[in-house]
Amino acid sequence: MIKRIGIFLVLFVVASIGAGQDFKGHVKHLNTLFVPNPDTSIWFLDQTLENRLEFRWQKYLWMQFEAHARTRFIYGDFVENIPNYSRMLDRDQGFFDLSMLWADRHSFVGCTEFDRLWIQFRLKHGDITMGRQRINWGMDLTWNPNDIFNTFSYLNMEYPARPGTDAVNLKIYTGSLSFIEAVFQPKRDMDSSTYGVRWKAALGSTEYQWIVANMPTHYIVGGGFSGEIWQFAVRSEFSYFHSHSSGNKNGLVTTLSFDRSFASTGFVQFGMLYNSLGSNKVEQSFSFIEPQVLSPTRLSKGKFNLMAGVNGTIRTLYTPSFVVLANPIDGSAVLIPALSFAASDNLALAITSMLLIGKRQTEYPNIGQLIYGKIQWDF
Repeated sequence: MIKRIGIFLVLFVVASIGAGQDFKGHVKHLNTLFVPNPDTSIWFLDQTLENRLEFRWQKYLWMQFEAHARTRFIYGDFVENIPNYSRMLDRDQGFFDLSMLWADRHSFVGCTEFDRLWIQFRLKHGDITMGRQRINWGMDLTWNPNDIFNTFSYLNMEYPARPGTDAVNLKIYTGSLSFIEAVFQPKRDMDSSTYGVRWKAALGSTEYQWIVANMPTHYIVGGGFSGEIWQFAVRSEFSYFHSHSSGNKNGLVTTLSFDRSFASTGFVQFGMLYNSLGSNKVEQSFSFIEPQVLSPTRLSKGKFNLMAGVNGTIRTLYTPSFVVLANPIDGSAVLIPALSFAASDNLALAITSMLLIGKRQTEYPNIGQLIYGKIQWDF
């Protein structure tokens, strides 16, 4: 009860001070269809109603406050047939529990969570941000082994805002295009906390960075760069993970990708991932239910992954796209065709499929196909 009152009190305060400030959000309806394989006689259908509110308040130049809340109401076959489905929604990974399960029945669940709730103070040569925030250390567009605070799965496609983390972030600018950033992500005890330092700079049109960090399981040394070769943007990251104990392995995770935009009509992308902590023979395959990645050491279950994607715009209204993620060792892949339609400036419709074509005991086995349609109104 105290948790529920606290969340609604924060939401009320934010709504009050947000009046006349920056306020936006969206309302979305997601219709999800899962067709299992090989038994396609039983189909699973779920409906999700989502509301996202984003408040930004800045009365003074030296201080800024933001709060973003996501509310979801989900009903259908997944809720009825998957054990502990509501617990997966109400699983807050932060230092503070900022999620609330306000409905939990046999066929429907409702959950509200804050994935941004931070205050920032401007300093003479930098800034300090405290609270739940998005700390993005990644430079690649698909996999981010440098992104140790907010590790995210590319296949979690219906969460473009991405989760935040409870942390203190100090950034000191050392030049017009360079800075040093120190982050502390607390947990209940120091051994479970994550902290690190990043130095980012630019040389001509190339950006590069170096990181050193400590996770509960590994020490990390890494880096990355983003530049241009032959009209293609080139991005790369690497992180070496040195285990604290013999219970975990040392390993290297690295990426390399190329992408190019063609005016306002199209975009192509190619990428590859090497994860020495992955396996040549995957025993625990991809899950439609929990695509979230909790550690940069687990960006893939296999040692190698390849990616290719293309999208384009037709008459400024239709945007078809096609993405392939593949494990070249076991021959499995997930195909993601999609089509979106801009009905107006703030109303969009889309249909997306995720088609798995692997055999059993592969990273992307043919356990079924997922299709979802979306209607989203932005305000």
